[in-house]
Amino acid sequence: MPPDDAVRIYLTSAEATTLLGIRIQTLYAYVSKGLIRSVKQVGTKERLYRRDDILRVQARSMARSGHGAVAGAALQWGEPVVPTSITELTPEGPRYRGRPALDLAISGGSFEAVAELLWTGLWHPDIVWPRRALPPSVAQAIAPVLSVPQGNGELAEILAMVVLRLGLARGTVEERIVGGQTQDAAREIITAMTGCFGMIGPARSFHRGGRGSVALRLLEAMGVDTHAANVYALQVVLVLFADHELSSSTFVARVAASVGASLHSCVSAALCSASGVELSRNYDRIEDFLHAGTSRPALLKRAVALHQQGLGVPGFSHPLYPEGDARAVGLLAIARERSDGNKRLRMLLDFVDQVSQELGLPPRHELGALAVAQAIGLPRYSTGAVFMLARTAGWVAHVQEQRRAGQMIRPRAKFVAAGA
Repeated sequence: MPPDDAVRIYLTSAEATTLLGIRIQTLYAYVSKGLIRSVKQVGTKERLYRRDDILRVQARSMARSGHGAVAGAALQWGEPVVPTSITELTPEGPRYRGRPALDLAISGGSFEAVAELLWTGLWHPDIVWPRRALPPSVAQAIAPVLSVPQGNGELAEILAMVVLRLGLARGTVEERIVGGQTQDAAREIITAMTGCFGMIGPARSFHRGGRGSVALRLLEAMGVDTHAANVYALQVVLVLFADHELSSSTFVARVAASVGASLHSCVSAALCSASGVELSRNYDRIEDFLHAGTSRPALLKRAVALHQQGLGVPGFSHPLYPEGDARAVGLLAIARERSDGNKRLRMLLDFVDQVSQELGLPPRHELGALAVAQAIGLPRYSTGAVFMLARTAGWVAHVQEQRRAGQMIRPRAKFVAAGA
């Protein structure tokens, strides 16, 4: 039996039909129409069914029956609720302003160029951000929160505090909002966040860095070799993670923007949201899972055991990409090119292939990013923070778009009596 506090990702056919109040034939029909996804169960002919798909079908059925939409289902992988022109999710991965993110990444598009594309809609592949040192007043303002984290995973909270301190050093909220210059402020935020990675590098101090791309300065800050292959690989990660439509943290940024918060407050709120165990710390959880296995058979045994209990296997199956996450495919391809002589990475890649083939579970983007991190030699538990830095570009774009919409986001709750 799974632990009491575990969230089951899959249900058996008996559980699914009971929950929906349908016959097994109807369940099969939902599967054939693509409404409910199923995966193989090792050692039996029985299949397991995605719990979130079942809940979504249940919510739609209740709405059609006159019971009203179920807010929880609508806000969890449900129907679109916010119009946007920034990012579209497709089976081939996200498209930024109509441009496939994977194409931009693999072709060597810089993170800076992609950030500007998200913010302005214009594509300037050769753009270079001006490298300006933080003014003394700003550097002094962020100094009090630049403490060495107890673990690399704690960098998330430091990033949030640094961004708030940056805002305080730039005047009042009213001055920052009315004064404009959102993109200048966004570049400064990303520059400062990049320097914070020095806190988990060998120097254990804020990295002021020199000239060069965000990817290059990130590697410098973490004390990783800055040769061209490493810069390219990390740049691909940054580009692919720059935005992903209405993720939880992006929604938080838009909510803050809708009530008139400053850019710094919006980004800090998004960072705090992204620091949760289901977002940036999910990388740490997957990394722990991978490091707990001393061999590929040991890892596979643990994966099969979780799968048979209806639990998700860390690093596999993204709800928005039932046929597989294109970002993961691209990242794993880069890792494969770097796997010669790296036994740990080779074991990870073989494990991914075996789970995909035997359990029918496609890898997620986090797993691809961790494989690239292994190839590059990033410090352990740093990949989640890299994700947060990359996603800042998307948060800024969504803040801008929400401000132009001029509408406050205020969902309604559906009251349910205690014990119901």
